[in-house]
Amino acid sequence: MSPKQYLKLLVFFIICLFLFKINTQVSLASLKKIQSELKSYKIQIKNKKSFLKKLSSKEKKIIKQLTKVDNEIVKITQKLQKEEEKLSLIKRKEAYLLKNYQITSKRKEKLKKDLKNILDKIWPIYLQNKTLNIFDTKNEERWQLKIKLMNILLDKVSKIYKEFSLECQKISSQLIELQKLIEERKKQLKQINLVKDSLLEKKLFFLKKIQETRLVKLKEEENLQQILHTVESLNYKLLILTNRKFSKAKGHLPWPAKGKLKVKFNLKKHPPCRGIGLRLPKNSPIKAIFWGKVVHNDVLRGFGEVIILSHGQGYYSLYAFLSKSFVKIGQNVEKGEVIGLCGYYPKLKNYGLYFELRFKQKPVNPIFWLSKF
Repeated sequence: MSPKQYLKLLVFFIICLFLFKINTQVSLASLKKIQSELKSYKIQIKNKKSFLKKLSSKEKKIIKQLTKVDNEIVKITQKLQKEEEKLSLIKRKEAYLLKNYQITSKRKEKLKKDLKNILDKIWPIYLQNKTLNIFDTKNEERWQLKIKLMNILLDKVSKIYKEFSLECQKISSQLIELQKLIEERKKQLKQINLVKDSLLEKKLFFLKKIQETRLVKLKEEENLQQILHTVESLNYKLLILTNRKFSKAKGHLPWPAKGKLKVKFNLKKHPPCRGIGLRLPKNSPIKAIFWGKVVHNDVLRGFGEVIILSHGQGYYSLYAFLSKSFVKIGQNVEKGEVIGLCGYYPKLKNYGLYFELRFKQKPVNPIFWLSKF
């Protein structure tokens, strides 16, 4: 081996060693970063759960208070109903007495008129008979008889009139008492309604508090779910960093490039589409989705410049229509390492990348393996 060749070989090994050291440092740094983030998120989860527990306790307390108010409203409503029934009964009694009072008053007035008519008739007779000859025995006897009959009639009418007067007074007294009762009932109803209104205000206040608490609780639960999802993702990343098994990375693999998905995986299509196509800006960097070894780095008919990486366990990733490759066959690549640049994608009539995932030569849908955008 010539000194020149030895020097080239030495430089190559130094570069490889340097790159390996950098990649190792990057991996260790990533591992420490993930562990630090997980620790921080675990504290957040603990705090969130504690806060949610307090919110649940607060909600239960408010619901208990609301139930108490509801029970009081039921009781006060029943009381109000009873008082209204009593008031209605008193008013019906008042209407009945008032009707009787009016009937009795009318009869009283009629009797008064009848009495006046009797008096109007008796008095002329009395005056007429008074002027008669007192020695006229026959006239005297007739006169006495008439007077007697008139007095009997007058007494009878007077007695009935007196009874009606007493009845009117009695009914009038009862009506006054009923009016007092009605006023008292109305005051009581007003007081009960005030209590009911106060309870309804309390109920609205508690309902508002429950709504506010539930909104905060819902927001906190959503935040907690987001954190738990992030922790799950970080745990996968940690597992991948420590384990590096491709099968464990399903749903968490990074995209080879960030672009617009234009071609979708479809084996039923004619001809079948065994991968996905991304439209990208010219010369966009293409990254390895996982740790692996370069097993193909050459032009492939119908796919242009192609890089195929083997990730172990029978899994392969294919990157087609590249304008430039930065790797060599047999080279080990890191996850996220730039392996080339995108080129012209004929099907899209634009720049882009065609990407495939295979398991033991069988194409699998990359969408199920790649993380969400």
